[in-house]
Amino acid sequence: MEKQRQIGLIILATISVTYLVENFLRSAASALTPVLINDLNITRGAMGFLITGYFLIYGVMQFPAGFLANILGPRKSIVWFTALTCVGSVLFWASYRYELLFAAQFIMGVGTSVFYINAVTLISRWFPVNRRATAIGVLSASSGVGAFASYMGLPLAVTLWGDWRTLYLVMLGVLVVNWGMNFFIIKDGPPNSAPPPKTRLNIAGSFKDILKNRGFYPPLLGFMMMGFTFVLYSWINQFLIEDKGLTYIEAGTVSSLGTVAGFIGCLLIGVVSDRLKRRKLPVIFFLGVNLLLLSVLIFLPAGLPVAIYATIWFAMGICGSIWMLFFSIVSEVLPPERAGIGLGLMNGLSTILSSLATPIYGSLVDVTGSYYIPNIISLGLGVLTVIVLAVVMKETYGVTAPRPAPQPE
Repeated sequence: MEKQRQIGLIILATISVTYLVENFLRSAASALTPVLINDLNITRGAMGFLITGYFLIYGVMQFPAGFLANILGPRKSIVWFTALTCVGSVLFWASYRYELLFAAQFIMGVGTSVFYINAVTLISRWFPVNRRATAIGVLSASSGVGAFASYMGLPLAVTLWGDWRTLYLVMLGVLVVNWGMNFFIIKDGPPNSAPPPKTRLNIAGSFKDILKNRGFYPPLLGFMMMGFTFVLYSWINQFLIEDKGLTYIEAGTVSSLGTVAGFIGCLLIGVVSDRLKRRKLPVIFFLGVNLLLLSVLIFLPAGLPVAIYATIWFAMGICGSIWMLFFSIVSEVLPPERAGIGLGLMNGLSTILSSLATPIYGSLVDVTGSYYIPNIISLGLGVLTVIVLAVVMKETYGVTAPRPAPQPE
């Protein structure tokens, strides 16, 4: 048992490095928004589509990502799709045209799409239920470190060196080394408790089993609606520059502090949930506080000290990390054979909707000349999300999901 615990921790460490770098890459377009708008001479709407080039295909790929955990196994899925991520990253680094950057975003979206679902599947096999949310919190927290490196590092690189590509190339090198680590370290499950068997591709039957489970609908609905509420996270640098009057480096400082807070929040929320042995209460509490902070940020006047915006965004980074708890909830309401597919369905629908919201948000700013209307819409949808979850979601901690009936071959 002690050896299994050690191997589990080693696997958690190496996949956390992967997730760290992936989040640097996925945040790069948002972090570089002012630079790319200027260099490419594009509108905010076009910039939104460039960001969406990553997230839309990422969302679509969440559906097969869940099946890959059962068909290929999480190890092969992570290793080979991470190799594709490296290819897309090289293209992004080398590109100076909108079309090539969009293609690079698309390739990276495919490459990174299967990682988190399969990483959560690994954690569910290597960690017991009383440490599972904490382990998922550690993995999710690494995303905050990667986003911090992007939101803080890229503005610094542009300001100090006049170029962002060197830092981007360094992070790509880290990913290549880590790919080799994953190849040799990751194992699909403990040897003394065989993982669920690899299954045939039965899409209709699998989705039918999932949709029969009423406990799956509240986290699915809540996570989808959260995607609209959190759209500002993709626009935070440009919002701070144009609406609050910050410089690029000041906006990068504020947004990067929020990603550090995301690191803290993922750890904190995972530990709090496991200690309380509750999932619903932390979800409602942290989502509610996040909405209060969002309303404060929206109505704050421009020209205030940077520390004020940074404090609010830092607190929002902590509370916004509540997204990671939904992955624990789904892994508890669905049996192991269907959890990966359910996670893919939930994450896919949410990502698709939020990716469509990103260019809509930018286009609304182009049309109205203000961030007020899209932010108010996001705030209203957030309030509705909290109300819906408070009414329909039930506690899932310690719930044993019913196993599906065998499907005919």
